Amino acid sequence: MPSVHSDLTHYAHIPVVGIVGGVSAGKSSVVGNVSDLQLFVIDADRIGHELLLTNDIRDKLRHAFGEAILNEAGQVERKRLAEKVFGDSNEQTNNRSRLNLILHPAIRSEIQSSIKQAPQDVDAIILDAALLLEAGWADKCDAVIFIDTPVELRQQRAAASRGWSAEELQRRETSQWSVLKKRQNAQFVIDNSGSPEAAADQMKLVLEKIILERHGADRR
Repeated sequence: MPSVHSDLTHYAHIPVVGIVGGVSAGKSSVVGNVSDLQLFVIDADRIGHELLLTNDIRDKLRHAFGEAILNEAGQVERKRLAEKVFGDSNEQTNNRSRLNLILHPAIRSEIQSSIKQAPQDVDAIILDAALLLEAGWADKCDAVIFIDTPVELRQQRAAASRGWSAEELQRRETSQWSVLKKRQNAQFVIDNSGSPEAAADQMKLVLEKIILERHGADRR
């Protein structure tokens, strides 16, 4: 199990746990349904969306991709940006690399700040990040958990919550590591094919194991 350097948090006994899965795997809902544990959740996707609103990131993206990605108010239009970077064409692949070079260092910095700001009384810090493995953020984690959700269920969720077709989900997914590679790079797997409560119960047991191991490491 990878170990976080003690200077990343003020409280070395608190484990940092990364959560990964396929697109629309239900990572946030599984974590949100865990009971009886105090969890400090860092949502890397939300951080990325907030960074799009900053002048610095907006100007860098406008320089990289042109005025067409901006809406009438001069803000980055996520749908227009997505059309340029999600997919498997050479242009989209190159654009995605340019986007990552702009966004990932800023997101990583915000993640580090959030980890350091975690309250001392939480049981675990949860890093919910779609690109946690691709971006190399797993080095911030004591362990990585993979949420295993059947593609049919993910397609249903994506259609219901985001209005995406199966083709759109596939287009987004080709921009990430395969679910198999993500699973292979995680230390734990949660089966999210059943009820939300069943997945949350599994998550709680895994988190309790990680928390116990972190406390044991601190005593050695």
